[in-house]
Amino acid sequence: MRGILLFLIYKKRTMKKTLLSLTLAVFTFGAFAQDCTELFISEYIVGSNNNRSLELYNPTDQPISLSNYKVGRFRDGASNPMLLQLSGTIAAKGTYVVTVDKRDANQPCPGLECQVDPALQALTDTFVNPVYVQANSPFYFNGDDAVILSDVAGTAIIDLVGKIGEDPGVAWSDGNGVWWTTDHTLIRKSTVGKGVSTNPGQFMVTTEWDSLPEDDFSNTGMHDCFCNTLSVDENEIVTVNIYPNPADSKFYIKTPSAIDKIEIISITGQQVHIEKNSVSTFTNLMEIRPLNYSAGIYFVKVSLVNGKTAISKLSLK
Repeated sequence: MRGILLFLIYKKRTMKKTLLSLTLAVFTFGAFAQDCTELFISEYIVGSNNNRSLELYNPTDQPISLSNYKVGRFRDGASNPMLLQLSGTIAAKGTYVVTVDKRDANQPCPGLECQVDPALQALTDTFVNPVYVQANSPFYFNGDDAVILSDVAGTAIIDLVGKIGEDPGVAWSDGNGVWWTTDHTLIRKSTVGKGVSTNPGQFMVTTEWDSLPEDDFSNTGMHDCFCNTLSVDENEIVTVNIYPNPADSKFYIKTPSAIDKIEIISITGQQVHIEKNSVSTFTNLMEIRPLNYSAGIYFVKVSLVNGKTAISKLSLK
């Protein structure tokens, strides 16, 4: 969802539950997969040194307790996972960043205790797994480990990066021999609305992921997804034109139908601006002057007169 013209496609999905199972050795996973109704992994970071992080995304309209989930890895093609209990709450349409707990700036680097990049630390919601133990180190994935988000019992795959039971060597590649699951930041495509709930026959990383360079945290802590939109009829396509974007002293919003109001929301969820359209002259074009706001990423919530709602990302300079 980048550039001036943002196409936000909204669909109501049929509420269908499909029970799937996978048996690997004595470890069995079962899962129910539905669009925009369950947490999934929205960002995967295997950077330099100890820069190891996962971003989780809540596509639903309600906050979700993370105490109902575990994350971890299948080390080097193992059939049994190392799992880590999560805690805290992830906001509706929000993200939650989990990073390996290496924060001592006095440790030698490179090295086993090397400090996580301060830029990544600043974006992290919780730090985990401070001590590496070979027999149980769920968050020390290195690109050749399948990474899982599971239910709290550890029996259902909620989401999966990689393939359980397969050791790809150094990392999974893009099909052209270029490693993607190591020395990169992976971003889930905005068209993905659910996790991978069964072990794939072949893990094709480019199908659901976009790649950023090593130690690129520019999208960490926020996620573009078609699930970000609410109250839209099935198969309707709503075109929201925000320009210029990035914006400075002012920007314009144009939509196919009349606008009721515009809300600007910070990445922390705070409403920093609200502006109503003139009732006497409802139009599909509004000029917004976001004065005195700090530079950064914001979300623009557009409420239309017909009751539809759209959410787009805005960058302020």
